[in-house]
Amino acid sequence: MKAAVWTDYGKMEVMEVPMPEISDDEVLIKVMAAGVCITDLHVYTGQFAYGKPPHILGHEIAGQIEAVGANVTDYQPGDRVVAETSIGCGKCAMCKSGNRHLCADMTEIGFTPNNGAYAQYVKAPAANLFRIPDNVSYEEAGIIESVVCPSGALMRWGVKFGETVLVYGVGPAGLAFIQTAKAMGAGKVIAAARNQQRLERALHFGADLIINTSTEDLLARVLEETNGQGAGLVCEAAGAPATILQSFDAAARGGRVILYGIPGDKDEILMPTSKIITKQLEIYGAVGNPFVWEPLLQMVSAGRINLRDMVTHTFPLDDIESAFRLIADKKENPIKAVVYPNGKTW
Repeated sequence: MKAAVWTDYGKMEVMEVPMPEISDDEVLIKVMAAGVCITDLHVYTGQFAYGKPPHILGHEIAGQIEAVGANVTDYQPGDRVVAETSIGCGKCAMCKSGNRHLCADMTEIGFTPNNGAYAQYVKAPAANLFRIPDNVSYEEAGIIESVVCPSGALMRWGVKFGETVLVYGVGPAGLAFIQTAKAMGAGKVIAAARNQQRLERALHFGADLIINTSTEDLLARVLEETNGQGAGLVCEAAGAPATILQSFDAAARGGRVILYGIPGDKDEILMPTSKIITKQLEIYGAVGNPFVWEPLLQMVSAGRINLRDMVTHTFPLDDIESAFRLIADKKENPIKAVVYPNGKTW
């Protein structure tokens, strides 16, 4: 089969590689659409140490089942599926509770030692699969993994009906927070970022108000919009030390802060402990959520979450390096790029 192999830092080569061999509990997926994640870019360039080349990256997966293992009875060839990528040990307390993404020995499809979806075929445990609704395209399904973490965080901790939600960052994660918060009953969603073009895009995805932090006083605007109270829920999806710290100022007393954006390894952040205590803030870290995939797919199917407009660029597998250059170019302002490992044949 053909695959885009990460052969060195900053280098990807499309070449012929052996087909994956599945175990009795796995399926072989013909990859129809693979979302290009910023994490893959950081691994590819060496900014984020998560495995070493040579390897096949790609952890946003949508496709059609090609073959099933001997023990697989819930799926059959031809089924349209997405794959949740966390693979746990299956024995620890986290795995037994369904939280395999928190397993201490967890590995992921797309990262060493598991080859990913920048290939014509990829294998996955049958237990990690979810069916794609008939009215959801492969492109939409191919980027759903990028929405799972933010949406899963809100599913886990809730949105209070009518409350004001502040979202820092308007990349894919920020847009996921905005859309999910609106779908869950937020009264007002405020999007904050430095890029005006991206901010205006946030309005299309449901933000009620945008604040350009390069030209406006964010805290003053938030207090103005909340009668001096602050936001009941703050979702930090930018990962910058300054915005992380400002999240605690922007939150209302008794409010909640979800930390999703990951700062750089060398960034030092002195947490305002006294402020967190005296404002009685609840602080949450957000990562994956295996339980949100099925309800999220249904929300996409029902039109309550718009993934179609989040796919702004598509590429054939042979041109995958152009996809990486695109998402690295801040002037281009892409939302999500999708790669077609088998061409667009549907």
